[in-house]
Amino acid sequence: MNSIFNYQTLKVRLDKSTRTLFITLDHDKHENCFGMEMLFELESLLAWCTTKIEIHSIFLQSTTDYFSRGYDKNILKKLKLNQIKKFTQKLQKINQAIMLLPQTIIIDLQMGTENIASELATACDIRIANRSCRINFNHTKLGMIPCSGGIAQLSQIAGHANAKNWLLTGQNIHLNKLEASGFVYESYTMEYRDEKIQELLRSIHEQAPVQRVQTKLGVTENIRPQTETMLNFEKQIAKAAMISEDWKIKEEDEGPMKAKNMKTAVKLSLIKNEADDNLPN
Repeated sequence: MNSIFNYQTLKVRLDKSTRTLFITLDHDKHENCFGMEMLFELESLLAWCTTKIEIHSIFLQSTTDYFSRGYDKNILKKLKLNQIKKFTQKLQKINQAIMLLPQTIIIDLQMGTENIASELATACDIRIANRSCRINFNHTKLGMIPCSGGIAQLSQIAGHANAKNWLLTGQNIHLNKLEASGFVYESYTMEYRDEKIQELLRSIHEQAPVQRVQTKLGVTENIRPQTETMLNFEKQIAKAAMISEDWKIKEEDEGPMKAKNMKTAVKLSLIKNEADDNLPN
């Protein structure tokens, strides 16, 4: 597939028949994990889309059967605190941009997603998946916590009870639960995948453009005040949780921060957050 942009981790093509921009993660040697390069490219592409109202829909997919493993675990263990902060800030900007774009954003979860890739899906307007799909929000198993909508947006989409169950266990969530919760709009078998996608994109394309954009704006604005409050709180607790640096733990290490050190760490994180809040913009 020829790409209309010269990106290293993404392939991009435009389908004129439905005015759809297809964005394909193309970093399969790393299981399409999200690295800083991919985030920079995705951010720049989404920024370009903000003024392209002639594009009706954006379709996210990947070159692998599994949409993305999220964090690259091997790289994650090597990152320093300031690098993690920059990485999470970039994720937050991308997810917020997706919610505000005039286009209708569809993501194909394919066979599944993990952690921050699952968070990316919460920002999209419509989610479809293979019937064998399973996703998880396993951030805490990696020494991280959701930082870009995995708490705020997930609760809005799937409900507080589902969000709590999924986040606190980190277990795989199978398609029956994803569909029942409303997280997944429609599922498919590989035999009929292309047909299902084209049917969905045609339905979006057939809508009156102004009314389609206004409808998305209306739906977003309906929950925006509550979601923004929750997102700000989510960012604060994400910053506080970073103080332990548990993402650096390796299998041969003793394990996460010991209980006797946690009290001090929490105090330090709260003090730091208060200091950050008092800094001038």
